[in-house]
Amino acid sequence: MNLDLVAKSASKLFTLPEICIKLQDLIYNPDSSMADIAQLISIDPSLSARLLKIANSSFYSLPSQIDSLSRAITLIGTQDLYNLALATSTPDTFSALNDNEHIDIHRYWRHSVTTGLISRLLAQDLTMRHLEAFFLAGLFHNLGKLVILEQFPDEYLAVKQAQDPETQPWIIEKRVLGYTYAQVGEALLKNWQMPTHLQDMVAHQHKPNEAMDPKAVSLLHIASRAASQLEYMPQLGFDFHQAIIPEAWSLTGLVEEQMQVAISVAQSNCHAMMSVMKLVPLPDNS
Repeated sequence: MNLDLVAKSASKLFTLPEICIKLQDLIYNPDSSMADIAQLISIDPSLSARLLKIANSSFYSLPSQIDSLSRAITLIGTQDLYNLALATSTPDTFSALNDNEHIDIHRYWRHSVTTGLISRLLAQDLTMRHLEAFFLAGLFHNLGKLVILEQFPDEYLAVKQAQDPETQPWIIEKRVLGYTYAQVGEALLKNWQMPTHLQDMVAHQHKPNEAMDPKAVSLLHIASRAASQLEYMPQLGFDFHQAIIPEAWSLTGLVEEQMQVAISVAQSNCHAMMSVMKLVPLPDNS
């Protein structure tokens, strides 16, 4: 299974919503204005409603009601609004897997949303810029899993069946597939022409000290381990918390208490975010 061919095939099957592609073009066009961006988003009533719901949620806790896209763009910023648009639209891209018997897709998205929320909260703690990039990275961090499920279901099941409490899941992925879900995700994002920093975060989530931006990727590393401990530790028996590498703590300067607070807040906000994103619970098949 050539990784590049897998990603190219997946990028043709799983295509980003057209409005996100147009939005990206507008944002990077120096001649475009906030009014242009607001007008484009308003063409999609569902996306407009999602973004305004998020702007008025505890996600931001803004002092007054936001009743227009232009106001939301002014307060949130064009880049972060694009990241939110992309994050809230992407689950639709993979809707063909909603009824797949081999995965509990609700659990998958709950884990991804929780990872994104924790990552964003930790970035907020460290007063980092473009918080929605951290949410987006968390949401996207395990897209490679869906790619393999769709394209190579037998290999996906082989990975699932090989899991054991003593072995890191990404080591098992490498052993069975020849690469990890993180590497598949990176290749997909590359074919989608996503920003290099997002590719870097997904690619190096297991080894943040090797990333272009070790601090940012360490946040995702800690967040994904924390979310996995909540979601998958009872099922797999693997201790994801102990799999946080010491360098991630030193690179970020974070302490355990900050992670625990972020976990608690993320759990409180996860259902509301999933509701906005229309991620409806499905039967448990995992």
